[in-house]
Amino acid sequence: MQNNNGFADMLKEMKTLLKVDEKVTLDVLEEAAEYFAKQLKPKIPRTARNKKHLIDTLKVVVKGDKVQVIFDDESWYWHLAEHGHRKRGGRGRIKGAHFVQNTWDAENEKVANMMADKIIKKME
Repeated sequence: MQNNNGFADMLKEMKTLLKVDEKVTLDVLEEAAEYFAKQLKPKIPRTARNKKHLIDTLKVVVKGDKVQVIFDDESWYWHLAEHGHRKRGGRGRIKGAHFVQNTWDAENEKVANMMADKIIKKME
């Protein structure tokens, strides 16, 4: 008896995807990270106070089996710009820009689809 509910096809596809080797996975992750960084750059706020802007310190780093989109160590304040912080002296609060979260929310489905398509293409 043939089961045409799609689960059998999905199981076959998942088994194929699980056999993806580490090199293909890292390549796909790096491409997705580069895409995300490209989408993020125009949304990063600029400031007149610093000579080096956050946009100049954004980079994609591959460490072992991990791929990360990060800001340099000297740009530790990205977290304050993203989430907000208290004003000097504790009077009031600076609202966060949420540029990273908003970019991820807007692009996460596209990134996931792009990764899946590239993995399937490389598996064929």
